[in-house]
Amino acid sequence: MSLTLCFIGMAGLVACNSTDQEKPNFVFIFIDDLGYYDVGFMGSRFYQTPNIDQLASEGMIFTRAYANAANCAPTRAALLTGQYAPRHGVYTVSKSDRGASSDRRIVPVKNSKTVPLENYTIGEALKDAGYSTAAIGKWNIGNTPEKQGFDLGHSMATLGYKSGHFNAEGEYLADRLTDEAIKFIQDKQEDPFFLYLAHYAVHTPIEAKEELVRKYLDAEKDGCHQDPVYAAMIESVDESVGRIMKTLEDLDIDENTVVVFFSDNGGYGPVTCMDPLRGAKGMFYEGGIREPLLVKWPGHVKPGSVCDDPVIGVDFFPTFLEIAGIIPPEEKVLDGLSLLPLLDGEPSLEREALYWHFPAYLQKYNGGMEDARDTLFRSRPVSVIQKNNWKLMLFYEEWILDGGRADIQTNNALELYNLVDDESEVMNLVNSNIEKREELLDDLLRWLEEVDAPLPQERNSEYIPPEH
Repeated sequence: MSLTLCFIGMAGLVACNSTDQEKPNFVFIFIDDLGYYDVGFMGSRFYQTPNIDQLASEGMIFTRAYANAANCAPTRAALLTGQYAPRHGVYTVSKSDRGASSDRRIVPVKNSKTVPLENYTIGEALKDAGYSTAAIGKWNIGNTPEKQGFDLGHSMATLGYKSGHFNAEGEYLADRLTDEAIKFIQDKQEDPFFLYLAHYAVHTPIEAKEELVRKYLDAEKDGCHQDPVYAAMIESVDESVGRIMKTLEDLDIDENTVVVFFSDNGGYGPVTCMDPLRGAKGMFYEGGIREPLLVKWPGHVKPGSVCDDPVIGVDFFPTFLEIAGIIPPEEKVLDGLSLLPLLDGEPSLEREALYWHFPAYLQKYNGGMEDARDTLFRSRPVSVIQKNNWKLMLFYEEWILDGGRADIQTNNALELYNLVDDESEVMNLVNSNIEKREELLDDLLRWLEEVDAPLPQERNSEYIPPEH
């Protein structure tokens, strides 16, 4: 494939070797809290997503796509920087010591709410290579989009929304964001562009347009998929996708546009579920981090294709750069791999492993906690490795306070699952497959050291042990 090659320096200096091939556009449609099975192309029979399903049929579906965290901000930071959390410092939303102090056994690592301005983003990389760039919707990583490589930035606040999905005039937020996205596409149709459309839907508050809610009141329910308002929110997202695709087609630029559809974490437990996957938003079981993902790229990605190789959010940065023919600066560390071989039909990237690091606490929900490790927190401080269909979870409270590796057989610090045989993560094999446990534990500890991941160290003096 012949493309323009652009060599980027960290100071923003760009040298390009141009060819006669037009650089492709990128449209990244990012949904908030959409669960793995919350769309038709992944199997839901209650939520209606005809436009998204059509898009999936025209591109590649990824069955094992992962967010870089089980909640919002760290996933967004990872996507925009191409880096795992220890490199940018965004581990969670807001503070890391959420939940009652009396229930927390250790002091979590301090969280950063902001990606440092010196961290070179995908917006900056594409902008420096001649792309028009826009971040429309949820940002949630500090600073502003304009300070981190985007020509245009629109959020709830800049569009006049105070809270919730309706403004004072009754306009629905997903519709307004789509209007702004379409205007950007129309204005920049002659340029290569990167549109980062990050919907606030389907995040709480669970609010939707009445005419759509009525469709689902008497619709046949599908197991745990049965909330009519949530279903209507998903349909509004689907309408947005349909409008974006029609705009690209009407402008005759759809054939030269890469479209990605992705979610930032698992679904919101009180209104949906990821069965048979265990867990929901905030948990590092599969239901909290495995996402629906599709990529459409006409003339390159085979329509109706399916990829089962594990991929993760940090992969988009190197993927977009390679597709656009951009060589990243040597100083920029990228933790992901380009997905281009998979998009071209290769079966695997032969990646060593995927990693997660969450040295923080997330308090419980009122509902949707059936799959959690305990009843008080969706997640306690944990690191995770997934390698060759095996998954190891290292929980720091037990690891630090209950004997660590010396008492590994009894301290409940580790969970080990074979995701092929046990997709629902119900059979902890930590004491029955010691060889695999030790292999993954060594790999995880080595990675934590390589990326200089900060680890919880201190006992929380305010902790009150539960009465037995």
